[in-house]
Amino acid sequence: MLNIGKANDQFRPSTPERLSICKATLFLLALVITPIMAATADTEEATIKGIGLKPTGLKPAYPGGFVCSQLTSLYASWIDVDGTRRSEAHSGVDGGKLGDTIHAPGPGRVVAAWKTNFGWGQEASLLILHSREDLNMSGGAPYYYSEFDHLRWNEVKRLQEGDRIERGQVIGRVTTPGSNRIYLPEVHWEIYEVDDPDEIEWVEKSNGLKYFLNKTAELIDPLYMLGRHRGIHADKRVEIAPFFDDADYSGFKGFTYILPCRPR
Repeated sequence: MLNIGKANDQFRPSTPERLSICKATLFLLALVITPIMAATADTEEATIKGIGLKPTGLKPAYPGGFVCSQLTSLYASWIDVDGTRRSEAHSGVDGGKLGDTIHAPGPGRVVAAWKTNFGWGQEASLLILHSREDLNMSGGAPYYYSEFDHLRWNEVKRLQEGDRIERGQVIGRVTTPGSNRIYLPEVHWEIYEVDDPDEIEWVEKSNGLKYFLNKTAELIDPLYMLGRHRGIHADKRVEIAPFFDDADYSGFKGFTYILPCRPR
């Protein structure tokens, strides 16, 4: 019988040589696979954040035993709070009932409070800058913007650039866009990842529209930031964490809910 194994022994590398070959192969595989895995992780992260104003599929899960004022139109949705179709994808989330308190989602500082007009009547907007450290986050962008629209000027005019904002602080109450009663009540909330807050610029139009630009800022789904502390479920549910005055948030990551929740 032909012993192929023994006949080929002379061509087989020694054990040390085989180990060296294996190590070299594993090293080369690591060089190839690691960037692919990193790129895949980056793509998945961008998808769950909604980079590029893309739908994330994230949905709020309100806490049991509480009645929460709910979000009524989600990020990247084409459907408005009244059920009509939007002219463009939604750049944030809307929610709240008339008169509901609006709470800061995390500590930060006021960038600006200003009058504006989106075409529904004069109203006010508020921009807050949060640092990664403010939000107890070790990764992610160095800064985040929270923009609130459809506010009353009389409620936010007291807020000046640089003012400290605390988590849960009441920043206003839900009203209608432009305080125009033909529209349903809502507060509009946008979140941006920001690399450099100093790159901010302001644009003001003759019709009263005023808004900011920052080339280092990227819109993301607010629900992504609401899910930083408890995580996001496999079915994309985000457990909403209400703000309570007597709770300890010293180690809380990300954002708490901006609208009120009360026990049933």
